[in-house]
Amino acid sequence: MFEDFLDFFWNDLTCKEKALDFGSGPTPVLSQLLTNRGIHVDYYDKFYQPIKCFEHQTYDVITSTEVFEHLDNPNETLKLLTQHLKPNGIIALMTLFHGDDQAHFFTWWYRRDPTHIIFYTPKTLEILARQCGLEVVKTDGKRIAVLQKR
Repeated sequence: MFEDFLDFFWNDLTCKEKALDFGSGPTPVLSQLLTNRGIHVDYYDKFYQPIKCFEHQTYDVITSTEVFEHLDNPNETLKLLTQHLKPNGIIALMTLFHGDDQAHFFTWWYRRDPTHIIFYTPKTLEILARQCGLEVVKTDGKRIAVLQKR
């Protein structure tokens, strides 16, 4: 799953030197995969790695997998991440998108997780990105979005 995620945006990276895995979880698997591809990786997780190592850093790529559905203020978080992104850098997000079918939304398994408090469509991510000085440059329409700093 994570290799496919990396493959989705890998060729979009203009520079592959430094990454931040934001919301890395208890075992930073994605960080290890990025390291294996030759990138220096910092990782942060509010619960498992709470030291804000990124505060005085900028990154070529920031990844965030299965995090944004847990945020109570995604706009604030995305603005913070954008401040730590180099020009033309990318933020690659993974969260399951919901469709426009309201009936399906109410029975959707992803919504039943009580820690999932906000949900996205590609369109809502487009609006959020624009508010933060980013542009959606690629999405699979299901769960991955690649945002680029302009």
